[in-house]
Amino acid sequence: MKILIIRFSSLGDVLLTTPIIRTIRNNYPSAEIHFLTKKQFAPILENNPNINQIIKYDSQTERFKNIIKKIAKNRYDLIIDLHSKLNSFWIKLFSGSCKKITYNKRHLYRWWLTHKSLSKNLAPIKSTVSLYSTALDKFGIELDCEKLDIFLPKNQNKIYSAFNIPNSAFRISLSPGATHFTKQYPAKYYSQLIDIMINKFNAQVILLGNEYEKSLTIQIANNCKNKILDLSGKTGIMEMAIIIKNSDLFISGDCGPMHIAGALNKPQIAIFGSTHPKLGFTPINPNLVIIQKELSCRPCTLHGRDNCPKGHFKCMMDIKPEEIFEKIESIVKGDNIK
Repeated sequence: MKILIIRFSSLGDVLLTTPIIRTIRNNYPSAEIHFLTKKQFAPILENNPNINQIIKYDSQTERFKNIIKKIAKNRYDLIIDLHSKLNSFWIKLFSGSCKKITYNKRHLYRWWLTHKSLSKNLAPIKSTVSLYSTALDKFGIELDCEKLDIFLPKNQNKIYSAFNIPNSAFRISLSPGATHFTKQYPAKYYSQLIDIMINKFNAQVILLGNEYEKSLTIQIANNCKNKILDLSGKTGIMEMAIIIKNSDLFISGDCGPMHIAGALNKPQIAIFGSTHPKLGFTPINPNLVIIQKELSCRPCTLHGRDNCPKGHFKCMMDIKPEEIFEKIESIVKGDNIK
């Protein structure tokens, strides 16, 4: 059997497909499994032994009709659409007479969850993985478990050493960026939190992010009274994952690296603003601490906004650095704070 799984973006969403990939492999051990995604997110899957081939779509240089032609030529027996948008619709439309399955995105239900007047009696969505698993239901397969898979390269120790990260009794990696402003904890608060952590624990703090988040990390570093290591824009996805693995704690908002930390089962703090765990975005990690403020206007969005519709941004501004540090202290002490 030849199977194609589609998930174009983004980093966290692609990583969240790995339980589906693993379950399919376990049920069809001899199948040829291909995965179609955008080029920039492919590294998170490159070492996955459950995938035979990753098809990388470069949206910056490649015409979409060329990827459609390529998929059609491969003559798949089964296409599993875990993206469910217009681009994956065109892939399925022109891929021949093979069987096609699309997951239940529950978009309308999640939209209802962002409206207090409509969501009072609605159950939260357990996880995005549970939504993806609806595709498995359609051909009689049961998800084995929701644990995410991330496979680091064999030379990971060499890669980590190349960054010359100073030795410390307590290493904290922090990814402050997010796709949308309302998912991003304020830069000035991050700077205050970092100074508290360094003063209290003599911690080594490492800032992570992509090249577009470099201006944010520079702002955070410049506002810190203590020296920190800013690696934003200097790591690829797998290098970032290796640094997170070698950290004692990971801190972020609702972003892709948040799910990398979850996949690695690292102690982590996830700060939620305009979005909400009940929408299915909670990291799958037994070592997770969620920090959020329950407000009447929250959640106001499914994926984040460029600005606060109320103008006050209380969902983030009301979370003070000292409150986060209390949770960090509990993690350091080994307290059960979930």
